[in-house]
Amino acid sequence: MKKLSFTLLILFAFFANITAQEQILTETQNDLYWHPDRKIEFSDYQDPLNESCIKFNEQFGTQTSSSIGFRWIVDIPRRWRGRNAGKIDKGYIVPVFCKNCSCILSKDSLGLKVDQLLFDMTEVFARNVRRDLANMQKEMNVRNLNSMWFTTFRNHWDREKRAFFGQILRDIYIDNKENAYENWRETINETLELSKEFATTAEDRLRFVLGKPIVEGYIEAKTIMGDMRPNRETNE
Repeated sequence: MKKLSFTLLILFAFFANITAQEQILTETQNDLYWHPDRKIEFSDYQDPLNESCIKFNEQFGTQTSSSIGFRWIVDIPRRWRGRNAGKIDKGYIVPVFCKNCSCILSKDSLGLKVDQLLFDMTEVFARNVRRDLANMQKEMNVRNLNSMWFTTFRNHWDREKRAFFGQILRDIYIDNKENAYENWRETINETLELSKEFATTAEDRLRFVLGKPIVEGYIEAKTIMGDMRPNRETNE
């Protein structure tokens, strides 16, 4: 009996450690990084009520105001010669829910679900960035693809994200379209299912949790190319 109890204690400790490690990989004190199993909770809204928060809630008739966007960075080999010859630069992008930038008036279930919808939509566009970069790499076969093109693709899909955010909020809160939330939820779920190949990984999250390169021999790129689209939007 004692041996069984000891074994159970070891198992409990093991699974508790896994849970703790997963939490480390999904969030920091101020930020929550996208993970399919870590949903936004009411306790994640940690910004004290302020004038801008109240105005947003009054505009859309919501009880929550969330700050959801991208974090992105490019790491490059410390040296391009010797042991690092042939290595390519690495780009990281993750959807982030800023806890201390998001506020709540009351625990409204619809507001929570809509914010999760926006968070998942941001993951869709992060995957689009990775997909476009992967396709460009196949086409160009260069070592510094991310240093050259990351800003361009990120800006394009960030603009698309903002447009979709506006449409989702309008459909659900302003126009009160029938089954608007359910229809958007179904569409995003289907899109996430079809784009699993480019999903945010533990390595992507870890890069931002640690705040430094996670691959030996790499350093953060001090400068990278700006937006190279010839007719890029001036407000990006």
